[in-house]
Amino acid sequence: MTISPTGDPENAPPTQAGRLIVSLSLVVVLFWILYRILEPYMVALLWGAILAYAFEPVYRHLNRWIQRKTLSAVVTTVLFLGVILFPLLSLALPLSKELVVEAQNLRAFLADPNARVPDWINRLPFVGPKIDAAVAHLKTHPEGLPAAIEKLQSHLLSLGNHLLSIVTDFGKWLLRLFIFILAFFSFILHGNDIWKQLCGLLTDWAGPRMQIALRVIPATTKGVLYGVFFTALAQAALSGIGYWAAGLSNVLLLSTISFFAALFPVGAVIIWAPATIYLVVIHHWLAAIVFGSWNLVGGTVIEHFLKPMFIGRSSHISFLAILLGVLGGLEGFGLIGIFVGPVVLAVALALWKTFRSPVPDGLKSPSRD
Repeated sequence: MTISPTGDPENAPPTQAGRLIVSLSLVVVLFWILYRILEPYMVALLWGAILAYAFEPVYRHLNRWIQRKTLSAVVTTVLFLGVILFPLLSLALPLSKELVVEAQNLRAFLADPNARVPDWINRLPFVGPKIDAAVAHLKTHPEGLPAAIEKLQSHLLSLGNHLLSIVTDFGKWLLRLFIFILAFFSFILHGNDIWKQLCGLLTDWAGPRMQIALRVIPATTKGVLYGVFFTALAQAALSGIGYWAAGLSNVLLLSTISFFAALFPVGAVIIWAPATIYLVVIHHWLAAIVFGSWNLVGGTVIEHFLKPMFIGRSSHISFLAILLGVLGGLEGFGLIGIFVGPVVLAVALALWKTFRSPVPDGLKSPSRD
């Protein structure tokens, strides 16, 4: 026991271990309070950081021309809002309406005992009669039909309700949109400085091995951005143009489903191939040929050339690891998990490798480039 100069043990100065425990406790409490404060806006902040990183090349190009950082960041933010964000937000309400209408139509079809599948489904070779027989059996044996209808409708309406809430909870979404835009601007302007300070802090706490793990974060984020997210958007846009040109209905809904399907390897084929078969069955031969060729050529170029090129150049982890991170992140964290999952998996793999090997000399602070 340490005794104070006055001989009173209660007034003895704290030991080094005691100081460490108190300091760690204060840090944990501080970060917990900070998390509770930022939790409602964490997704907006993460999206602002990720998309700012994606638009950083635009900012650099503008800054070389304007030569004023703040003005360049403002112009980059305005370009992002006008070209990307606001056009996408304008599609939320029409898309939610399409989802609600189709969910109601499907519910009415399953609930009506006299409703039959469309004639073009019956004319499908091999599978058409089987689909008709399965639907007829379901209607004549409706024991589990109510539960199936409710479950199917809940899944179909979840996205529609989420998009519709943008309009109904306008004040809340407007606040989050403002925070997202402010975060985008701030990360465009100060992103490199924030990243360097964060890397320095983590390296001081965890040691030089942390630098190796931190280097995979920008590379993995870039690989997911360009190799998964943007290529899925490109495939959805190509398919959407094809749906519109072929005269198909619910173009927005089909394009949205194509985007989520394109996150999987060759996933977009699952959407546009049945649409091509539908055009063949209803004897729209020219539309079927042009639509199928359009999606086949565009999807092949994106899936087999652009996606591996972006992922291979940007990240040193395998495509399978990125795919597992995307799927697990999407399941656990929603759309933002497309980026969170692969980054966490990449950092874990990097830490595993670094702790199994000696620390190389001359490590430098990792860069976002």
